[in-house]
Amino acid sequence: MLKWVNDHLEETIMAVLLFLITAIISYSVIMRYIFNDSPSWAEEITRFFFIWSAFISIGLCIKRQSSIRIDILLTVLSEKACRVLLILVNIFIIAVFAYWLKGAVSVTKTLINNGQTSPALLVPMWIIYGSSVVGFALGIVRCAQQVFINAAELRNGR
Repeated sequence: MLKWVNDHLEETIMAVLLFLITAIISYSVIMRYIFNDSPSWAEEITRFFFIWSAFISIGLCIKRQSSIRIDILLTVLSEKACRVLLILVNIFIIAVFAYWLKGAVSVTKTLINNGQTSPALLVPMWIIYGSSVVGFALGIVRCAQQVFINAAELRNGR
């Protein structure tokens, strides 16, 4: 079970969110142009799903190593030096995400305490802002995994 979660968590959540976004927008378009009655909640919920998918994608991009980066230095370094550099970069990214996570938790706690809700759906806004907490935490976990993978490769002489 844990292996499946490690391998497919982000992809599954993002696929479900993309399906829901597509279905809700399609429903809204049909209601608007065929029945002349657009639901007021459709735009808001799709925006919330998009926000969640954006933050969930942080962990996925790190896991797949598909983040935007400048690789020119990696092409001229030895394999061992590359691994050391990647470990240092991932440790730096963990520190940045930890700093952002602290701020995201603070904002989310404030929203829990003040009870702010969204205009159309009356969804508690801490649920939406909680996406940043989840995204940054996933980013930290995935960067830590990359550190351990690269450290293991260094120990094995690669």
